[in-house]
Amino acid sequence: MEQLTTLRSLFKFHSGRVIALGRVMLALTLFLIVIFGRSPSELTQSYPFLILYAANAVVIAVATWKNWWLDARLAILTHGIDMAVFTGLAFSSTGTSSPFILFFILPLLSAAVRWSWRETALTAAVLIALFMVGGFLLAGTDGFSSQRFVLRAANLVILTLLLIWFGVHQHFARTFFRLEDSESVVREGENPLAGSLVFAMRASEAAGGALIVGAVGEEACDGFTVASGVGRNFTAEHALLRPFGDGGNIALLFDRRAGRALSRPPEGRFRFLNLPDVIDIDEAQALGLTAGVIAEINSSTHHGWLVLWDVPDLSTDYLDFGRELAATVGALLERYALLEAIEAGAAVRTRLSLARDVHDSIVQFLAGAAFRLEAIKRSARSGAAVVGDLDELKRLLVEEQSEIRGFIMALRRDRDLELAEAINELRVLADRLSQQWSVDCNVNGNGETGSIPIRLQLDLQQMLREAVANAVRHGGAKRVDVGLAVENNHLQLRVVDDGSGFKKTGNGSEPWSLKERVERAHGSIDLVSRPGSTNILISLPLAGAAA
Repeated sequence: MEQLTTLRSLFKFHSGRVIALGRVMLALTLFLIVIFGRSPSELTQSYPFLILYAANAVVIAVATWKNWWLDARLAILTHGIDMAVFTGLAFSSTGTSSPFILFFILPLLSAAVRWSWRETALTAAVLIALFMVGGFLLAGTDGFSSQRFVLRAANLVILTLLLIWFGVHQHFARTFFRLEDSESVVREGENPLAGSLVFAMRASEAAGGALIVGAVGEEACDGFTVASGVGRNFTAEHALLRPFGDGGNIALLFDRRAGRALSRPPEGRFRFLNLPDVIDIDEAQALGLTAGVIAEINSSTHHGWLVLWDVPDLSTDYLDFGRELAATVGALLERYALLEAIEAGAAVRTRLSLARDVHDSIVQFLAGAAFRLEAIKRSARSGAAVVGDLDELKRLLVEEQSEIRGFIMALRRDRDLELAEAINELRVLADRLSQQWSVDCNVNGNGETGSIPIRLQLDLQQMLREAVANAVRHGGAKRVDVGLAVENNHLQLRVVDDGSGFKKTGNGSEPWSLKERVERAHGSIDLVSRPGSTNILISLPLAGAAA
């Protein structure tokens, strides 16, 4: 297993190594074919080609094995040599029956793996043209078979079309890893830059890295870097990359000590650059850059650069790998931004919910207490005994304190409540409201069974407080009747009072706090108000009420 892992690491993201090793193996194979399968005269004709080509293949493989710069520099030259050798070998011995015709596959595969379908198509066009020209030159000579020539030409065309399709499919379907594999990276409360950079470093096995981003439309200056296992935040004083006309979605390999860089657009050729022309050397030194890859990050929320250095066995494949890794990092940053937005929204909803709860419970109780104190004050002025009223008010204050504690405990438990138990709790609350507001408040249930979430029960209590307080303070009601029922998976709360009703306003007649609480529970409220009667019908869905 360890041997397989080692072999995989030798060729992972190393298409140049695969091509170089394939060239060596093919040259040796053809050499053996000539030695054991051909006559002395054919050996004499083929030896020069094979010896020179085999030596060339070995030298190139050794020279480019760990040198991405030289691999890119020699890519076009070696590609041209491969095509020239193919043409020479294909017609050097037995014409159309030559076994070297199979060598046609290597240049095509090299173009498909190293570049795009356009380069593959161009390579195929040149090779087919050379094959056709060689065939016409050999036509009429001894050993030339027009049938075999046409058959091989057709095979070459079919193989070309397949490899062009492979190049197109490779371009659109290329993926080094799935975004789903990185979902566990996003953690609540974690530094987004740190989490995204650590993910990129693990994916590339880089020893050091930096992530420099900014909001879309702003300069990328917020950064996080990891070097020697230590991470820190920093602010970039200058732009790391200088404009060098490579369009968008930039990716480049760099070597600071050698002062050179290599880039290639997604649909283009290699560009060989001087490092000071594309990178701010002072910023690079400050970060500790040595040799690695830089890729541009473009997302709906961020723009910036992913920088990785001290990557084991860096190769030209890291241009494409870096782009995809940068795209994944951009997606991770978007997920972090979404998570922050969700947390901010939850915080806002919590603040609004607490504001409603304080308004509908404590504020309303204090308003009722003030109402009672005014009545006690008037009684004291007339000489009536007020000790009993004060004791009653004290008792209500103690009960309200217990109610608030129970409210907090209920929020912590977050359990379901039986409908009968909910009605009993509302009746107890109605009794206290009756004493608090000097009103006759009654709660009736239809006797149905079922359960409701504790969050919905707390909302019901606050709605009852608000409805009774509004009926007394704004309508002067003396009686409030409350009905509770479950119909069609909805909880129906009906509140009827004998007050003077609500005045119509431009924003509707429903009390704002009551309306907000109903909307938060995804319910509906219907108010019919006229002098002498106010009827409020509130419908709350039971499904999802616990959310």
